[in-house]
Amino acid sequence: MPFEYPASVRRGLSERMRQGEAVLAVHAESGICLGTLYRWKHQALVDAGLAAGTPSTQAPDLQSAAKRIRQLEDELAIVKAASALYDGQVVVPPKGSSQLSTGS
Repeated sequence: MPFEYPASVRRGLSERMRQGEAVLAVHAESGICLGTLYRWKHQALVDAGLAAGTPSTQAPDLQSAAKRIRQLEDELAIVKAASALYDGQVVVPPKGSSQLSTGS
């Protein structure tokens, strides 16, 4: 499982890199992996509107929307599979089953 840094550390270092401090200098000082620092810097630039991407504030909404889409796609697959079973045939209720009366 990846190590998670406190949000305050991430915010502070991201802000420093966004303002122009070299990633290698932050790496030398903090010991945090270069890949992690580059991701943080990119996300800080996105959040500041200086780079293309999804802002941090929208990420949870997009994740929940993607989850809902997957659920709906799964439901659709089930409905298609069930409708394929009937193959356009008329379903007749079994003999002896109760039927609704018309009240006449």
